[in-house]
Amino acid sequence: MKIVKVEAFPIQAEPIDSRGYWGSRAWGSVRAAGQAELSTEYPVPLRRRFVYSKTIDTVIVRIETDSGHVGWGEAKAPVAPQATAKIIDLLLKDILIGADPRDVLVLWERMYAGMRVRGHRAGFYIEAIAGVDIALWDLAGQAANAPISTLLGGKMRESVRVYASGIPSLPIEAPDEAVTGLVDEARGLRKDGYTGVKMAIGRGVRGDLRTIRAIRDALGDDFTIYADAAGVYSRADAMLIGEAMQELGVGFFEMPIPPEDVEGYAELAQRLSIPIALDSIMTRHETVELIRNRAIDIVQPDVCRAGGITECRRIAELADCFGLAFQPHVSIGSAVHVAASAHLAVAMPNSIVCEYWIGKNPIGASIAATPAEVKDGYLFAPAGAGLGIGLDAKALLRHAV
Repeated sequence: MKIVKVEAFPIQAEPIDSRGYWGSRAWGSVRAAGQAELSTEYPVPLRRRFVYSKTIDTVIVRIETDSGHVGWGEAKAPVAPQATAKIIDLLLKDILIGADPRDVLVLWERMYAGMRVRGHRAGFYIEAIAGVDIALWDLAGQAANAPISTLLGGKMRESVRVYASGIPSLPIEAPDEAVTGLVDEARGLRKDGYTGVKMAIGRGVRGDLRTIRAIRDALGDDFTIYADAAGVYSRADAMLIGEAMQELGVGFFEMPIPPEDVEGYAELAQRLSIPIALDSIMTRHETVELIRNRAIDIVQPDVCRAGGITECRRIAELADCFGLAFQPHVSIGSAVHVAASAHLAVAMPNSIVCEYWIGKNPIGASIAATPAEVKDGYLFAPAGAGLGIGLDAKALLRHAV
């Protein structure tokens, strides 16, 4: 079996949900950019204005072999998917053509080494590798007539509990009816079988705590609340809200401060009882630094960003050596993304919960015949060979640009 064709398709799908991308709602305009010069806050607001696309952006990877097998992968590119696609086309394709796709680890190391000397160990480059790697695992599974979870060593569990991801916090000046609307949304999720929800916080300590308390009071202690600040808080504010959230029984505090502040993470992790989680981990090398500094309690690599299944497996196994949990971060991508995450989640011994976006997704389950399914708050990996999703390529690539 040899690789004969590698293609990368940048995708920009119009959201079905009129509310738009939840990250943009929560963090896309933390403050007006013009206020930055006058601000005494740290980090200054200008450094917290993340770029979000108005569409669901990603890159779909298609790898074809001389035996007629086709493997599908996904490189999550939240913005500018064309850049990631170009990396695959201009840099990675030549490494892959003529190779045996079952040599997954060998090819991963060759791709990673290709730009190591130039410092490309994260961002678009490692995300491009992730998309290729998932497609290689899909092909390896097809060749073995086994699901990816079997190739990973088998299922440690039949399914993994998911939390509903997609409820934003509100600023303190938000009207009471807006808070009530979020509470009603959380109630609806519990009726749908979800036992927990992740909130996008970072709208200010008072506003965040007001929203969290409202959901806690309404749904009780048996409903888990997780919080993701996307790195917008200072160390001092993260400590302040972290202390309050641990009293409210919040399950974890994701990216409380900018991810490059390892010393700050160590301070928070060692002083707070609420678990500190980080989703921007790209490789096991970053994970080692965080573990050495006792700066993290939960690793949350995203399979379509952090080097694919190969690297996420190594991150999970490394974390397990130190008694840390692995919780797959699942960005807003396609059915490929969810399936790859599901295979990892059911196979890794230290996986305890997984993210699942609740928005209406035009490139989600509807573009697969047998997608990874959520039933009663639990995610099940497909049983078919490879990813096992029966991808409707025509429906998916309709969103290619």
